[in-house]
Amino acid sequence: MKGKFYTIQIIPEDSNGIKKFRISTKWFLALKIFLVLLIAVTGVFIYKMGSISRTLVRYEKMRVSNAQLIKQNKNYEELFSRLDSIWILEGRIQNILGTFIENDSNKINSLIDQNKFAHTPSEKIEVDYEGIHGWIPMEEKIRLERIPNVLPVVGIVSKKFSENNEHLGTDFSAKSGNPIFASGSGVVLSAGPEGELGNTVVIDHKNGYVSTYSHMKEIRTKKGRSVNKGEVIGTIGETGNASAPHLHYSITKDGKALDPESFFNY
Repeated sequence: MKGKFYTIQIIPEDSNGIKKFRISTKWFLALKIFLVLLIAVTGVFIYKMGSISRTLVRYEKMRVSNAQLIKQNKNYEELFSRLDSIWILEGRIQNILGTFIENDSNKINSLIDQNKFAHTPSEKIEVDYEGIHGWIPMEEKIRLERIPNVLPVVGIVSKKFSENNEHLGTDFSAKSGNPIFASGSGVVLSAGPEGELGNTVVIDHKNGYVSTYSHMKEIRTKKGRSVNKGEVIGTIGETGNASAPHLHYSITKDGKALDPESFFNY
């Protein structure tokens, strides 16, 4: 059986030179199949391009998220490092006081009474004594009581003693209102405002040593009063030219300024 054919005529306007084309139906079928395949291939291509675009968008989001995670990880590492520093500081305070930080002044006084003879003086401060089976003569005990060698506050050293920078004392940062203790027994020479130093207490230890406590919020002693080592004499403040709550603490020996940290056994 012969295949079917289609005849296509091309007729010019002058009707001359008519052209006829005889095309088999098989060619039309092939053309249909080709168009169907073309449409299918085009659809698959568009779908793949869309998939690739979505993948690229997800990749960019992942890249940005990964950068944020790296930044957060660095922040966490810095925070952990600060926590380590706080734990080290807590350990040092525990070594000094034998307990955790307390805000109760009565507890702190009790702890200092228990530990005030546990500080080993620096080589710069020659305080050597001998006892028999732990017994100390009363004269020696009084002499040791007058050595200003206990920490005047539970805090962090924020500025050290420096003769070159004319900072003749040690600054301790601490929470406003925290207690300040007499570092040694003695008599209060003065207690009141002292210009840029703010509320200040000066103690004469009757052995050449004089200790000074400045920028107090509240003064809890008065001129002429005898104070014991570890007794609360005031609270942390920021009076005078202080920009933040802290204690400016200084020691002199026969009028010469000494580094207060040389008296403490950290």
